[in-house]
Amino acid sequence: MTKILQTDEACELFKSIKGKARGALRSLNELRFPDFQKKIHEIKNAIDSAKESDERQEEAMLNDFYVLYRYTDFLIAYSDLWEKLLRHEFSNSWNSLQSALDLLRLIKRFSKVNIEFFESQLIELEKTYPYNVFFSVGATVEKFECSICALDIDSEDCPHIRGELYGGKMACAIARDIIDMNHVSMVSNPEDKRCVVKYEDNGEQFKLVRYLADFISQGNFNISDFGELKFSKKKQLNPEYKKLGRNDCCYCGSGKKFKKCCIPKEYIDNDHIDIVFSPKSIEEAVA
Repeated sequence: MTKILQTDEACELFKSIKGKARGALRSLNELRFPDFQKKIHEIKNAIDSAKESDERQEEAMLNDFYVLYRYTDFLIAYSDLWEKLLRHEFSNSWNSLQSALDLLRLIKRFSKVNIEFFESQLIELEKTYPYNVFFSVGATVEKFECSICALDIDSEDCPHIRGELYGGKMACAIARDIIDMNHVSMVSNPEDKRCVVKYEDNGEQFKLVRYLADFISQGNFNISDFGELKFSKKKQLNPEYKKLGRNDCCYCGSGKKFKKCCIPKEYIDNDHIDIVFSPKSIEEAVA
């Protein structure tokens, strides 16, 4: 049987907090956000207590504690996302969604904790937002400082590798002495999707995610029931279509006869999206 964490002690600790995690998610599914926060606080206290009583402080166990804390952080971000979404704070909820996905990637990278329920749901949820072009800023810096040893992380003096764990801490590159900001690019697949065009929360751009939020807030479905979008084409009347005589000059201005131009365009294909809800227990999220 594959261990979900490096150490047996951490596996047992995770097993002990699973019940609290399920209870927290049940509260979230019932939109009882204060009760969710209370249960998450209990989970964090349990991890804190276990870490304080760990006398050996071995690297593997400290790295496991890092994962357990990120799991707790993820649950908080997940709740924050849905709370903002249901309050129609769509721009802010997008940032919470990106934080939740970032945390899932860390958990997936450093453990075998099952996150499939959350991952598949949030990737589908991301598609309900209007963002498909992002901005990326380029800058020239003097050096990138290692978050662990404070040396230049790109030098031979620094023994750490970006993104790896060392005794429960991740080695990150901190930009020091920024010389200039030299360009802004528009990209489709950035590392960070938070830099986007700002839309008003009541704007037409959030029509789909607003529809989802209202369905849940009105009690038609639970948070756990959302899991899929289905994309299709649907024919609808062309609002610009004008019925003319076959030999009349076409209304589009092409100079051609109607029968040789827009006569078949009375109906057009329109993009159609169905939000698919399937009744599921939120407890499935904590396998």
